[in-house]
Amino acid sequence: MEQNPIDFKALSRHLRKGLSRVRRLRRVVRCLTAIVYTATLCWFAFCLFGSLLFNYETADYETSMNNWKYIMFGFIAFYIFHYAFMKSFNALNRQENGLMAGILAALFPSARYAPTARMDLKALENSRLFATPGSDVPISSTCYGCVEIPSGDRCITVADVGITSSNKKDFSFFNFLEVPYQYFIRPIFGSRIESTMHSFRGMFGCCALRRTFRGYVMLLPDHLEGKVGYLAQTVQGFKDKYGAKFVHLEDPEFERLFVVYADDEVEARMILTPAMMRRLTELRKSFDRDLMLSFNGNMLYYASETPDGFLRPGRRSLDDERLLEQLYKEIDFCRTVEEEINDNHIGNK
Repeated sequence: MEQNPIDFKALSRHLRKGLSRVRRLRRVVRCLTAIVYTATLCWFAFCLFGSLLFNYETADYETSMNNWKYIMFGFIAFYIFHYAFMKSFNALNRQENGLMAGILAALFPSARYAPTARMDLKALENSRLFATPGSDVPISSTCYGCVEIPSGDRCITVADVGITSSNKKDFSFFNFLEVPYQYFIRPIFGSRIESTMHSFRGMFGCCALRRTFRGYVMLLPDHLEGKVGYLAQTVQGFKDKYGAKFVHLEDPEFERLFVVYADDEVEARMILTPAMMRRLTELRKSFDRDLMLSFNGNMLYYASETPDGFLRPGRRSLDDERLLEQLYKEIDFCRTVEEEINDNHIGNK
């Protein structure tokens, strides 16, 4: 554990100036994003339907030259805006990474923060929260920052990841419409342009435990079962492929937050003791969004979707000490659960 108590209020005051600069730059990036991607969408539409607007076969020479002149002016304006967009976007990333490095150094002095690290794809697959090993639905991942926190002889890893599912679909008119939506429209309205390409963007954490479990146990948001979407489809595929069974537990408050699937009900109950369920309920209530967990072998995995980025200081107003404290709890979640499991394991010996 970190030895010195953290003064979240003093840290929030210290961050205020830097966060104000990040927020101003984010507004500039959002404005330029809307301009650049709207122009790109218009050009896509022009390529498809331009012949309906300009009848080149009947147009005279002067009209044709004027049309091309306007198109060239449009390209020049687009180039200027795109250049400004790339410069401001890169500047925003540098400022956010520098600010987050300072925040993490204050919250976890022993931690190692790498803003350009790569996340182990095997860990993502073994978590079974995104795709199952050997499935026909491959995934690709992008890491937007990774924190490694020493915990005794082990290391806790928490990352800001983007997961992209490469679902293979037959060509159809609706899939054709998905291209402009995914690449032109979503970036205009998305909270972060780099998040729009992903099926999942948010926090992913993992750590090795001192206990090895038989099989696997998965905890998912209770309301996910009836939804349609990437994560719901992943859960259904997980159940079909591995024969995961629903496990009913005698804790109404816990079951209002989580639904539990496992291949071994006895093992699931050994992990989710009454004390562990109370602790997980308490930790989940400290989050302001859904939380997914899985236990597989000797590993704990957890994930929570954050479309505006997890390890990004501009995602919310982190000059609020309550949000800084929440960020600390989110990153420290692995260690808290690890200690609870280890205590239960020692107590059961």
